[in-house]
Amino acid sequence: MDVFFDAANLRKGVILHHWDTDGIVSAAVLRNYFRANKPNVKLELFMPTITNYYITEDQFSYLQAQGYEFVITCDLNLPADVVARLAELWPGQVYFFDHHHHPAPHPNVHYYNKPHPACASHIAEILELPYDLLPVMAMVGDREESIQQDTQFYPYVRETMAEHNLTFSQLLHARRLIDSNYIMDDYQGIQETIQLLQDDPLAIFSDVRLEKNLQTIDATIAQLVSNEPQKLSEVVWFWPIETPLAILSHVTRSLSRQYPDKIIVTRQHKSGQFTCYVRRRDAKFDARDMIAYAHGLGLNSGGKEEVAGIIIPEDRVEQIFPQLQTKLLELAV
Repeated sequence: MDVFFDAANLRKGVILHHWDTDGIVSAAVLRNYFRANKPNVKLELFMPTITNYYITEDQFSYLQAQGYEFVITCDLNLPADVVARLAELWPGQVYFFDHHHHPAPHPNVHYYNKPHPACASHIAEILELPYDLLPVMAMVGDREESIQQDTQFYPYVRETMAEHNLTFSQLLHARRLIDSNYIMDDYQGIQETIQLLQDDPLAIFSDVRLEKNLQTIDATIAQLVSNEPQKLSEVVWFWPIETPLAILSHVTRSLSRQYPDKIIVTRQHKSGQFTCYVRRRDAKFDARDMIAYAHGLGLNSGGKEEVAGIIIPEDRVEQIFPQLQTKLLELAV
């Protein structure tokens, strides 16, 4: 099925993609598809500001000024109002690929969203592509060890490992290498990695720049997780994170592994706003309740049962963060 039939006579489009492994691989899969099937189409790349799941007015203006005739979004789970704005600016020429929960699709958008191990694997299914190395990298990148319990998709992972003589640990390492770009706030590096994955996915394992990224990241994480928390209660522990690296989710995940019976709260100031994460492993707590509460305060928030991410404008943090703490302490009882 040619889902891009409506774009058949167009010449220039753009992929709006997420900054993590799944988003980067999704962009590589899409560009390879166009290179093979629609070589006359120029397909460029664009990414929102790292950690922002929305598009600013300046970014909308930039996108319009580039003369793009169609827009593809992948793995961004953009809010409904942003999708509606894209549909208004590019009527009938917005292609939405995702695998997260999302509000009802916009009627003027080509909407492809369903539960899947990764956005890239969903794209492969829609475009009738094999679950080969790129989709498998995305599946492992998004699901990590839990993909091994997926009886439907893990066989594709096993087949790919056998075909390329790879171990599961190497695929996990690939995720760390690819993710290192956004942690280092390296926008150019993300584009270089997409090109690398398009041409030879295995080449990332010998990429010196990515390995150096990991050395810096690992040293920073080790220092941050060694800091003492602010104990808001017996089970709710808070760490303010101070680093220029976009490392908050990784530090939060590491702390959650280190203290599995606690509800971990972290907060980082970056790019004119505060990002707050709430994560649990074994503690009895549903992070979706915090997401709903944050939405009620007019904040951008997302996540799932075990983790919530909340964006707080810097001019509201003194008012909002104490409210979030109070609500969390209520929910954690």
